[in-house]
Amino acid sequence: PLRLRFLTGVIGREKIPMFERMLWRVCRGNVFLRYADIDEQLEDPVTGDEMQKSVFILFYQGEQLKGRAIKICEGFRATLYPCPGSLEERSQMVAGVGTRLDDLNSVMGETEGHRRRVLEATAGSLPSWLVRVHKMKAIYHTLNLCNMDVTQKCLIAEIWCPISDVDKVRLALSRATERSGSTVPSILNRMVSEQNPPTFNRTNKFTSGFQNIVDAYGVGDYREVNPAPYTLITFPFLFAVMFGDLGHGIIMTLFALYLVIFEKKLSASRINNEVRSGI
Repeated sequence: PLRLRFLTGVIGREKIPMFERMLWRVCRGNVFLRYADIDEQLEDPVTGDEMQKSVFILFYQGEQLKGRAIKICEGFRATLYPCPGSLEERSQMVAGVGTRLDDLNSVMGETEGHRRRVLEATAGSLPSWLVRVHKMKAIYHTLNLCNMDVTQKCLIAEIWCPISDVDKVRLALSRATERSGSTVPSILNRMVSEQNPPTFNRTNKFTSGFQNIVDAYGVGDYREVNPAPYTLITFPFLFAVMFGDLGHGIIMTLFALYLVIFEKKLSASRINNEVRSGI
């Protein structure tokens, strides 16, 4: 008696016409293909992209045609699925697949809930962790600028420091030694160097803006006259000459007054962007 066998699987919707022609030519018209489009988009297991697919059933006769059909399916990257021949077995398979899907959905739901609980518990500690990471990063960045001595037991750092701040640095080192509980104190020695020291201009909240304007055009050498004190006087007048209108001056004055009044509140906020840094 004539016995037909079949293969079932899923293939990309755009490959169906070429897939059908290839089966017809290779199998010489001895196979029968039926397919139907799947309405929902499926995720490709290889690339992870969403794509349109179709389900197909391929009827054939004989092992030779089966081998050819399987090779063609593999060439078109079609996914084959086993399908029982009897209705009862198919019903049992559908029920089993439904049970496994329910179990997987339950496991995924539990995993999602556990992940949410872990993230909620972590969210409270995240700010303190960020502070610790930033501190550790700053510490190791500073340690990378130091050199090891011959005995490989202590660090040596060469720094430039204003003469007026030497006592402050020595006091800070002493406090750090006490707080860390170290029995070996830090040693600070002044050295004579033939190198030209870097330029240092001491500023405050008011003069830092004018100093930044001067530094934008160039930083003077060590012991060179700093034009920033003169800019404190000349810049407002030059600004008034460029924008010499009363309305603009009132707006700028009110905005400056707002910054002065709410200085502490604005500085405590965590808004870091280009506009904020410019202010």
